[in-house]
Amino acid sequence: MKSLHPNLFPEGEGAGLELLNEYTLIKQKLYKMLRKFIIPVIIFVFAIAFFKLMLATKDESVEIEIEEHVWRVEQTIIKKLKLSPAITLYGRIETSELLNAAAPAAGQVAKVLVKEGQHIDKGQLMLALEAEDFEPLIKQSQGKVNELKALIKSELLRHEVNLDSLKNEKKLLLLSEKALNRAEKVKRQNLGSVSETEQAMQKVEKQRMAYNSMQFSVNEHEARQEQLQARLLQAEAELSRNQLAFKRSQIYAPFKGVVAKVNVAQGDRVNSNEKLLSFYSMEGLDIRAKLPINMMAEVQQNIRDGHVLTGMASNGGQQVPVILKRLSGEGQASGVDAILSMQANGSHFRIGSIAVVRLQRMAQGDLIAVPYQAMYGTDRLYKIVDNRLQSVTVQSVGEYAAADKNSAMSLDQSQKMTQLLIRSDELNSGDAILSTHLPNAFSGLKVDLVE
Repeated sequence: MKSLHPNLFPEGEGAGLELLNEYTLIKQKLYKMLRKFIIPVIIFVFAIAFFKLMLATKDESVEIEIEEHVWRVEQTIIKKLKLSPAITLYGRIETSELLNAAAPAAGQVAKVLVKEGQHIDKGQLMLALEAEDFEPLIKQSQGKVNELKALIKSELLRHEVNLDSLKNEKKLLLLSEKALNRAEKVKRQNLGSVSETEQAMQKVEKQRMAYNSMQFSVNEHEARQEQLQARLLQAEAELSRNQLAFKRSQIYAPFKGVVAKVNVAQGDRVNSNEKLLSFYSMEGLDIRAKLPINMMAEVQQNIRDGHVLTGMASNGGQQVPVILKRLSGEGQASGVDAILSMQANGSHFRIGSIAVVRLQRMAQGDLIAVPYQAMYGTDRLYKIVDNRLQSVTVQSVGEYAAADKNSAMSLDQSQKMTQLLIRSDELNSGDAILSTHLPNAFSGLKVDLVE
């Protein structure tokens, strides 16, 4: 500070020191302002310059072209034909020739000669009850019959005796009346007494009573005879019932068939009307299947027109031909039962089991057979026009399979080859439809056909 020129601070060193302090303060304020405003501005300018430099030196990007995705699919060329649609039904095996043998009376099982599931020939003995349980009843009934027959003979003899007695009583009555007439004549001549006349009158009345009693006994003969005859009929009916019960205690097969179930064993004690066994014929097997309610009107009309609807029934890989016999008289909300009769020996079928029936309906025109995978929902498929899909509304009619015309093919094999029969005014013969099932199919979707 001493080196400063003295003219700059005429007031001396004190004034120079004060001025120096002010200078220092101003310098500090300028530095602070520089840090607060100038530096951020400089940074901002450099940032803009760097950003513009980056934009000027960036690589040019290649434009991306988005191409429409094309789905590779298969097509089916359709043709409208007159075909016989089929419908698949699921039914239960039953029979009208089912024998449920029951005990005709209380007794003990003597022997059981068959087992469940066994094939039985007609006339073969299957089960027998103890004969000793029925013999006393038969003897008791026979005794009543013999007793009443003896009473009827006795009544006939009694009637003959009464007829002879009636003649004698009549003669005695005539004689007593003649005696009374003589007594009255003698009395009128004053030759007899009053007491003799009264005795004669009493004798006449007694004789008349005896005659009337005998006449009543003779007249009652017919009623007594009818009463004894009625009792005899009751006794004979009871005897016949006991004899029939004894006959039915020996259960023979009325036809050729299969034993469904055996409910008792040898030595069991059974009551009257207790079920012993079940037996059914293999010739009269039917299938009761539920027919959809929307098919009921068509099937009823076919039956009224005399058309016979046929089909094939399968159970466990084997099949037999069937025909529709009739529809059940009682329906439900889900449909009505159809009764189908087997037209061949169904020895591998058992009552109560489930059978799959493919029922052929009458032929219809303008039907189209399409694969099941071509359908979307129940009433829609896609037609291919210029390699693009076009939605078409269709009506499902039934099924169609090669097995419908070739009975040698199993029903399981035919199910794998089954196609759906449809009808639509929007389709014509020669049109191509989508046969590959696409989950994302919609109208306008572009496709590429696979050979």
